[in-house]
Amino acid sequence: GAYECTLNNCTVIGNSVGGYHKSGGGAYGSTLYNCVLTGNLAWHGGGAGYCTLNNCTLTDNSANFGGGAADCTLHNCAVTGNSAREDYSGYGGRGGGAGYCRLNNCTLTGNWADTGGGALHCTLNNCIVCFNTAVNDANYSSSTLNYCCATPTPGNGTGNISLDPELASAWHLSVFSPCRGAGSAAYATGTDIDGESWATPPSIGCDEYHAGALTGPLSVDIAVTYTNLAVGCPVDLTALIEGRTD
Repeated sequence: GAYECTLNNCTVIGNSVGGYHKSGGGAYGSTLYNCVLTGNLAWHGGGAGYCTLNNCTLTDNSANFGGGAADCTLHNCAVTGNSAREDYSGYGGRGGGAGYCRLNNCTLTGNWADTGGGALHCTLNNCIVCFNTAVNDANYSSSTLNYCCATPTPGNGTGNISLDPELASAWHLSVFSPCRGAGSAAYATGTDIDGESWATPPSIGCDEYHAGALTGPLSVDIAVTYTNLAVGCPVDLTALIEGRTD
């Protein structure tokens, strides 16, 4: 993966770092812009550890702690489909999407862990934290949220809502989303994940809705938390829809 460097418009895929407490399977100590991190593995921060990520997508990364990212700062990022797994000692996975991170205008969906499926020990501002899975605290645990869309309603912070975010895909907003215009300008920087300007006030999540902005062919997929199950066991399904849906 990437080590103490700056990456622009890169795809970081299928990297791993072995060993107890080893960090940053995809990137470590780096600054990333408009990058995709997928399929990376580490004990701590499967996708990224001790990094600053801007307008990045983190998917299908795995770690014992912080499946997508750990000890990172994320701006305008999509964190979806990552996992925190149990390690060899039997210690449960924690923070499927992010652990010990600061996240501004990010969307965390479809992540899973034993504790804190979306986020654990994080500070989240203008973020969507929904549709994650965990044995304990599916969306967030031991975290501070401001101007976020999350369930259950956060007991701390301000400006939070607990409505269905009405997503058109894993991280894009639909025209009906209650997250539109519900964020705080104090936390919005740069552009949204698609390089489009933030509204005033900005939306919650990594995407700012612009009518007619979605392009490309329509694709529909379903993500599952587990692929091997005993008969009768429940499984969570997440719809992944891209392209023009409106």
